[in-house]
This record gives sequence, C-alpha cells and structure tokens, in this order.
Amino acid sequence: MPHKLDADQLMQQAIAETGLSDFGDPWFEAPLQALIGYVNRDAGLLSPESSAGVRIQSALTDRLKLVQYFKDHPEAAQERIDLGCAIIGLPRTGSTMVHRLLAAVPGFTALWWWETAFPFPLPGESQTDPTPRQEAAKHMVDWLLTQWPDFESIDPMDAMAVNEEVVLLDRTFLSTTYDSMMPIHDYGYWQADQDHEWAFRDLYRFMQVIQHQRVLQGEARRPWVFKTPHHLMGGIGGLLRVWPDVKLVMTHRHVGQVLPSYCSMCASLSINSSTSYRKDQQGAHWSRRFRTGLERLEALRGRLPAGQIIDVQYGDTVSDPIGMAEAVLAQLGVTADAATRAALDACVKDNAREARPRHKYSADEFGLTPEGIEADFAFYHDAYLTK
Repeated sequence: MPHKLDADQLMQQAIAETGLSDFGDPWFEAPLQALIGYVNRDAGLLSPESSAGVRIQSALTDRLKLVQYFKDHPEAAQERIDLGCAIIGLPRTGSTMVHRLLAAVPGFTALWWWETAFPFPLPGESQTDPTPRQEAAKHMVDWLLTQWPDFESIDPMDAMAVNEEVVLLDRTFLSTTYDSMMPIHDYGYWQADQDHEWAFRDLYRFMQVIQHQRVLQGEARRPWVFKTPHHLMGGIGGLLRVWPDVKLVMTHRHVGQVLPSYCSMCASLSINSSTSYRKDQQGAHWSRRFRTGLERLEALRGRLPAGQIIDVQYGDTVSDPIGMAEAVLAQLGVTADAATRAALDACVKDNAREARPRHKYSADEFGLTPEGIEADFAFYHDAYLTK
C-alpha cells in the first residue's frame, strides 16, 4: 500500500523537531498542499522515509529556522544579494561545467553543496566554523551514493563542490526537483504554470542567511553565479522579478543527447522508492516539460534587452572550456587576467570527465525515438544549433 503524506502532520513534526513554531508568511502552504496532493495521488511512495517525505519535512524545518535566523540576526536582512549571472540551460547541456568555471573566477562565488544541504548552523556549531555541516554533508553524499550507486556516472556529487540553488527552492515547494525524483507529472506541469515570485523572494532570504554567515567567517561579499534547469522549467519569471537585470547564460546542446540522459537520471532517483514509476512514460513527460520551457523562454527572449541572454554551445564547452568561459566573462564585463586564467585552468583539471564512470542509457527504454525528438525540438535546433 503506497504511503500517504499529510501536510499538517509534517508541519507539526517540524515544530516538534525544532522547538520553533513560526513559519513566517503562509504563502507556501498552497504549493505545499498541492505538492502533497500530487504525491499522494501519483507517486506511489513505498514509505514515509521515501525521498519525498524526508525532503518535505526537512524543508519545513528549514522554513522555521529561516524565520528564526532573522530574529536572532536582524542585520542579515541588510545583506544585498548580487548576481553575476544565472545559467539557465536544459539539464545535461554542459551547464555544470560552465557553473564550475564561472564560480572559480576570483570575482565571483557560488553555493557549496554543503550549504544547500545545511544552510543553518547545527546545534552547538560556531558561527565562524561550518566544519560540522561540511562533515555532515560528506556523510550525506556517501549515503546518497549508496542509495543511488549509478548517480556518480550521471552527475558529479561532492559536498565541497558548487551546487544548484534549486535545492534551496525545494523549501518553497515550487521546484523541478520534485517531479525529477517522483512520477508526479501533473505537479511538474502545475508548478511550471505558477507565479514563482514568492519562491524567489524566499530564495533571496536563504541567500542572505548564507552570505551573512560567510561574512562572519571573514569572506568578502562577491556576486553569485546561479545555475539550475529549474529556471527554464518554471522559475524564470520569479528569477527576473527579483533580479530583473541578471545576465542569463543559456547552454545549448542537441536535445537527442540531453533528454534520454535526463530521463536516466530521474530513473535513478525514483525507481527504488515508488510503486508507480514507469520508465516508458518518462520520455513523454520530459519532452513536454523541456519543450514548454524552451518555447516560453523563446517568447521571453523577444521581450528582454539585447545582450541579457548569453548563448553557449555545448561543443565549445567541451572543446575549449577556458576560451568559452573567457568569452562569457567578456560579455559579463569581466576581463580575464592572469589570476582568472589560472583559476579556470585549475577548474578544468579538477573536473576531468574521465575521472567519473560512464553514464549508460538508451532512449527507447523511456519511450523515445531519435525521429520523435528531432520533430519535437526542430524549432529549437533550427534556431540555435545550425548557425
């Protein structure tokens, strides 16, 4: 019998766990209830310890901690979060490498994996020494890789490496993460149609907390490099409401090399925790999600100022990553000096693809064909891959 979640019960468990009771603005309750409704109807969770239950309750505890942090540190509300850029391409388009390269530039920074997993100090932790959270994150990565042993071949996971802000957006219950790790297709379509402004305003507050902690640890404030496919698949409107002038880096790759790979990643996240997951349904779902995101971005592109979107070809990221990064930096108004080039070179050496196992998958197991992908995404390929 699939396990059912209950929003009120999860909120009470979060209150009991933290000893806190103020969730702040209740705007999040509507997406929480919607998410749980889709989970209970479609996800077929094997147990309350399945990924969804744990992730949602953890998100609720962090919402309580977020409100409390500003009560304890009101000065954190004065932190200004500046973005150097946001990488918005589809998954599997080289965006992780672009993210790591730009984040390595001395004038920029990015979220660390351990910060997204544990944005608040642990009990008894010194405000100036996050080592306990870093160690907890390392243990978490080790555990995750035992649960999903093939995940390392799909996407690099390292507690001390940069990570996507979508993990913080999970705490808003408007996130592409959820239909990536559970077969809740209708939730994915629903969340992509929502107004994400409040979610991104909450993201801003999480970023204030993290930046405030870094300043206390003696770090200088720097513009952040964001990256997540969630921007393309639902969040772009919210992102631009909060950071209207942010430069958007759009990574491009043939969808035939992207879509089956992403379906395979979702399979690794879902297949062991759901009774309703069906591989052969994933291709149609993610084809629709990808296509809708690309179509909406194309419409948005026509309304944005010239130069706000910077296009990056996957082939350039693979063949000349440093040249690609320098070209993007130039469009961001950053001159690549000797220190920048040294940082980029070190990043390339540290992120050699050969260091990880090969990712193995086939399109047909997800109900996909090369001809179908070509037809569905001809509008995109013709615009960005044949010039």
